[in-house]
Amino acid sequence: MFPMKKLAIIISLMITSFCAWSQHTADLGVQLSAATYWGDIEKVDYSKSITPMAGILGRWNFNKRLSIRGQLLTGNLKANGIFSDANIAQSGTRNPTEEYARDTTQRFNFNRSIQSVEALLEFNFFNYKMGNLKKERFTPFVSLGVGSVYSRAPRVGTFILNPMETAPGSGLYAPYLDADGRKTNNTDALSFIIPVGMGVKFNITKNLGGVIEVIVRKTFVDNIDNLDDPKRFQNPDPTSSTYPDKFAKNMWSNNDWYATLSVSVLYQLWSSKGNCKIYDKIK
Repeated sequence: MFPMKKLAIIISLMITSFCAWSQHTADLGVQLSAATYWGDIEKVDYSKSITPMAGILGRWNFNKRLSIRGQLLTGNLKANGIFSDANIAQSGTRNPTEEYARDTTQRFNFNRSIQSVEALLEFNFFNYKMGNLKKERFTPFVSLGVGSVYSRAPRVGTFILNPMETAPGSGLYAPYLDADGRKTNNTDALSFIIPVGMGVKFNITKNLGGVIEVIVRKTFVDNIDNLDDPKRFQNPDPTSSTYPDKFAKNMWSNNDWYATLSVSVLYQLWSSKGNCKIYDKIK
């Protein structure tokens, strides 16, 4: 027969593990971020390409090592740089005939609003619990999640021109229009995203905690920068009557990423406080 003493020890360990796991808490907070982009635009001037974002977040802490977080973010994303070997023009340079002069400087810029919803799983490297000011008050952590992002077309900024002049020698071009008659800076973007982050958590008071975190997001859309599969517009054959159809869009060709450096403040809404008598006795 299995010794009763050993059985009691096993049951005690199981209850201890369950109680430790069940010491969950819930937090609610706000976030301020600085956002930046990288993708198809070259030589981005990051001194002019940092934008603010803000959001709200809620966090459910399963235990001292594992949490899940949901957050809503809104703000802008922009960049100033170079897009070479393509016919481009800037919005606002239109003449009365609706034709555009080519921008030979090859400078490219965009500025779009952006909103995202994300769910991230967090893993703490050290034990951490809000409310502890002497121990378990600080930890580095990593996060991985899923989400979606929406970016509304700005209808301003740089866009693509057809390669042929509207009249030989005029120096004027018509904008490239898609099947719906939209210029390349006139298409909304909606995408699934994968956010990956790392940062630090720390306690400020018994009910307030802070987070500093960097998150990089992989998108699955290519027109956040107004350049949908841009390689098909670079070095095109100007004699092609089917431009840019002969440079068919490749659904796997996308390079749009964006990242945020954020600071968050969270308030502890609820805590189980570890009220497990068996666990307390064993401790």
